Amino acid sequence: MPVGLSSLSQVCRQLAQQVSNGINAVDRSRVDVLLGTPAAASPADTDTNHRLNLFFFRFEPSGFDGALLPGETWLLRMHCLATPFCVDENPIPAGENDLRVIGEVLRHFHEGPVFDLDVDGDTFRIQVIFLTLGLDQLNQLWSTQGDTPYRPSALFEVSLAPVIPRTPAVPPPLAGGVGLSVRARMDAGVEGIVAPPPAVPVMTPDTRREDWAPALCLVDGGGCLQSAAFEVGSPALAAFAPQAWVAGDPGAQVSLRWERWDAASGWQADAAAPPFPLLDASIDPDALGGATLQPVLLPFTDRPGQMVLYAERSLQRFDGVTLTLRSNPVLVSLYAVAP
Repeated sequence: MPVGLSSLSQVCRQLAQQVSNGINAVDRSRVDVLLGTPAAASPADTDTNHRLNLFFFRFEPSGFDGALLPGETWLLRMHCLATPFCVDENPIPAGENDLRVIGEVLRHFHEGPVFDLDVDGDTFRIQVIFLTLGLDQLNQLWSTQGDTPYRPSALFEVSLAPVIPRTPAVPPPLAGGVGLSVRARMDAGVEGIVAPPPAVPVMTPDTRREDWAPALCLVDGGGCLQSAAFEVGSPALAAFAPQAWVAGDPGAQVSLRWERWDAASGWQADAAAPPFPLLDASIDPDALGGATLQPVLLPFTDRPGQMVLYAERSLQRFDGVTLTLRSNPVLVSLYAVAP
């Protein structure tokens, strides 16, 4: 019975495919990229194909998981030994071909050490770091491979690789405000609790920075909001018709995106709305009359839950990686009063 796929195995297989595409750009059948031990990858006398073996042999915690829950994704550092097993090609001997292949591997990861991998429908950013392999480590590692002769090898750290739980934890809702009340006894009710939403300050993104993020607030009833709470089915919710005020570098393209939360599935991201150009450089609640507003529609109003609105812009970094830069969140909470 075959063993099921794990998130770690998917990362290793996709990394092998990345290497294969990078070193076989001219002739994709030239080098076979394998996963396993060096002893298992060592070719027989009758083999005619060059091989590159990726041996993942060490797994370590990332060091940033002290408060991790069992149902949350765990991130690991993996150590990978890349070893070529090439054959003679007249007039090039196998030893020179080994050097050619390991040189291509080093070039590939030097040119593109950071890339994105899709694991179980989620995108994870992986970085490959070249490490030094000491003589003692080299001897200890290679002595476990039986009679397999040593080949020139390179050691890499692959981080951070995800361990995705089978049953993920549902993240809790966000807090939209903090209130305080004084009661004579514990059963006096909560009607007197006052929790005003936080005031919206003047927000001016520093567009001199290449990685500036937009500023965002909701406008409703002549006021600016960064959080709001409504009872499901209430007249206040029915009358709530917010518009988004987004500021940043005038002329830049941004999109609005909702994320929604419920107790069963946690946070889920909706698709981004069509992009639009910015016209305002800052958000000033006292200058609301001159604001350029975008219509928004709440993702749902018929049940308890939460929704967060973001304004997003894309930035292509110098190395070709596209970053998504998000504004401050704007939170809307819907609650039901217990009978």
